[in-house]
Amino acid sequence: MNDTLFAHQQKLENGYLVEYANDLGQDIPQFLKELSKQVHIDRINEDIEGAIESGVTTTPALFINGIRYTGQVRPV
Repeated sequence: MNDTLFAHQQKLENGYLVEYANDLGQDIPQFLKELSKQVHIDRINEDIEGAIESGVTTTPALFINGIRYTGQVRPV
């Protein structure tokens, strides 16, 4: 799911999320239940706060031994 979300950063509304989950073979009733109850919101907010505290302003961000690498990253 990470790769799909990254590839579609401009399309993250709930309808798109359900489409992505379906394309990846996820359990859609369970996905919808968790989405509507915002089951993972605390973890998401923790990740956002951690990124901000670490100085992350764009994705992807690369850290080596806890130090943010700001040089050019070439795809593998």
